[in-house]
Amino acid sequence: MTSKVRAIPVYTAKDYPRIRQLAGADDMPATWEEWHTGFEASKAERLHRRDFTHAKVLVRPGKFKAWLDENSFSATEHTRQLYAQERLDSKRAREEGRRELEQMLIVSQRQLLSYYRPPSPRVVHHEPFPKGPIGLIYAAIGGLSLAWLAHRWLG
Repeated sequence: MTSKVRAIPVYTAKDYPRIRQLAGADDMPATWEEWHTGFEASKAERLHRRDFTHAKVLVRPGKFKAWLDENSFSATEHTRQLYAQERLDSKRAREEGRRELEQMLIVSQRQLLSYYRPPSPRVVHHEPFPKGPIGLIYAAIGGLSLAWLAHRWLG
């Protein structure tokens, strides 16, 4: 069983002011540079602790605002974290579903191949030329036939 991966909301310098303007986002640092400095410091701390159970999730202002409105939330630290976690969990569920589907397709292909294998080529065994008196008769008939054909063609 895989451990829970904690989402870390991240922002681009371009989007940060728009997210900062949302209701409830006044707990965020005033500028992207301040936020980014704090983010890098916490990243270094996580690496020092060897805590690799985190994943960055980019928060876009338009989608985030729509999600806030849909859920009647304001853009607090808690809801930013919740939004990022929902996006991460949704992405991981889609990836897991895709892996399961690919595995099902591989198994189905193997089953089809095992059910519908082309038949192996049929090997025809020829009996050797018969021995004894019957073989001599076949040889005489064959020889006479060749002589007759040669006479007709060669004149």
